Amino acid sequence: MKDRDPRIQQAANLLTESRAAVAFTGAGLSTPSGIPDFRSPGTGLWARLESDGTDESTIQAFGRDPQTFYQRMKPLFQKIITAEPNAAHYALAELEAKGKIQALVTQNADMLHQRAGSKNVIEIHGSLTEATCIQCYRIAPFRPLLDQYLTDGIVPRCKECGGTMKPNVILTGEQLPVRAMLAAQQAIRQTDLLLVAGTSLAGGPSSALVDSAYLRGLKLVIVNQTPTLLDQVADVIIHADVATILPAINEALRS
Repeated sequence: MKDRDPRIQQAANLLTESRAAVAFTGAGLSTPSGIPDFRSPGTGLWARLESDGTDESTIQAFGRDPQTFYQRMKPLFQKIITAEPNAAHYALAELEAKGKIQALVTQNADMLHQRAGSKNVIEIHGSLTEATCIQCYRIAPFRPLLDQYLTDGIVPRCKECGGTMKPNVILTGEQLPVRAMLAAQQAIRQTDLLLVAGTSLAGGPSSALVDSAYLRGLKLVIVNQTPTLLDQVADVIIHADVATILPAINEALRS
């Protein structure tokens, strides 16, 4: 295409030259699917949880008052279970199927990457696939528990001990899942190109994974609507909709 943004072709070229690229995605990957991100004022997940001046995003608050947590999270849960993967999810799944990316490290817990067809997905902020009892640590599928809650408004309880069932997403005060973090670190150690999409890299242990890749001299492609902390050192930076740019990069690989 004569009018293609040269940065798109540059990103495609880097993927072609890479021996083991890894994608790193954040909440911006799912906003085109109607799922709000974490930090946008008034609409982000933590912004809503903290809007009344209390910090309900912590594991301590969940333990004290799970009913309020579930009530405040209900609109987000409803959006997640009705959301569909968007073009960005499908583009990344196709890039993996074609061998252009070897793994996908995500900060998202909405399972849209898997539903789009991605296979090697590493969820470093947890997942809504399962829930864990905060008392006896029994694990159970979360979707039936969520469906029950959305029907009767009663906080899900453990069938074994009666403790509160917490969805396996990471709240403030919890450590990131060790196995997922180790898998992400290993994938990034083996890569020579990191494709960052839908995250501002605002900090924290998960963003430190990207920092470590940069410090090792890896190639860095960033696609995000807003500036990120590593824009100045990226090999390719595109501030635009991931649902437009990632399919365009995928298409450029075919031309």
